[in-house]
Amino acid sequence: MLIPNIHFMGNCNEAIDFYKKALGAEVKRIEYAKNAPQDAGLTALPPDFVMYSEVAVFGTLLNLSDGANEPVVKNDNFTFAIVLKTNEEVTSVFNGLAEGGEVVQELAPQFWSALYGMVTDRFGVTWQVYLP
Repeated sequence: MLIPNIHFMGNCNEAIDFYKKALGAEVKRIEYAKNAPQDAGLTALPPDFVMYSEVAVFGTLLNLSDGANEPVVKNDNFTFAIVLKTNEEVTSVFNGLAEGGEVVQELAPQFWSALYGMVTDRFGVTWQVYLP
């Protein structure tokens, strides 16, 4: 099993709430620093620091965390693709992800898809949303 991990810089809870709204994400598990054993050496972290979470999005499990306290080097060589069944679903998901983000490619027909668009959400994660 391959599970993508996305690390946020202290705003993982905000990202989880955003993905719940934009993608219908379902939180399967979430572990906070406040729940760590005393001897784990995590007492300097904020109590709501997300150490680990499992979030289901369109049948795929993602691990989201606040694992990056400092800015990380942006890696532009991957995106997440969401393949949906109707124009309405594509438009709704695309618009939800675009809220506060940046449209990379507007929704439009392509030679390989009846409807395709790309957006980088407000957390810097890039998504392709399209029909098969």
